[in-house]
Amino acid sequence: MNCRQLMTHEPAFCVPQDTVVTAAMVMKGQNVGSVPVISDRNSGHVIGIITDRDIAVRVVAEQREYYHTHVGDVMSKDVVTCKMDDDYDEVIAAMKENQIHRIPVVDSAKRLVGIIALADVARTHEPRTVGETVEEISQPSDARERESTGNYTKTSLLVAGGIGLGAGLIYLLDPRWARRAREAVASSAGKQDSTEDAKQ
Repeated sequence: MNCRQLMTHEPAFCVPQDTVVTAAMVMKGQNVGSVPVISDRNSGHVIGIITDRDIAVRVVAEQREYYHTHVGDVMSKDVVTCKMDDDYDEVIAAMKENQIHRIPVVDSAKRLVGIIALADVARTHEPRTVGETVEEISQPSDARERESTGNYTKTSLLVAGGIGLGAGLIYLLDPRWARRAREAVASSAGKQDSTEDAKQ
């Protein structure tokens, strides 16, 4: 299977002149966490990607004015793309290596023609394969560890989403979150039992 068979056609996109508010509205409307950025609507050349994390870290955390901050100011320029005839295995390898959930698909002229998301992978492969892929994508990188101490480095495509397949995929998307939630519920149940015992 290749990217042409796997991709979603005509994905949403932004241009550098769009405001980050526009980008956020596109993400909300499409239920995704990242949007490819093209040079202009005529050429369609992919020049970057803007993620919800870019907006959180580079706009909100820096207290920039939303309506006066443009996509081109905060987008990630180190975008990972694939071509329509690239093999499925190459796409999975790129997701794992770069820890990303969505990859824009480009033609020979680097024009945006589609996008491949983890949801596309989930629909075409066994849950075990998808789970292994998500686990590798979710492994913390040195860059993430540096960022967690406040040393923000240039990142690209670290946060993406929009799988929209329901709460059943929460574990696949963030197994650590699922484990913490399960532990919290168990802890809460234990405290409730103790309270009931004390009352008796």
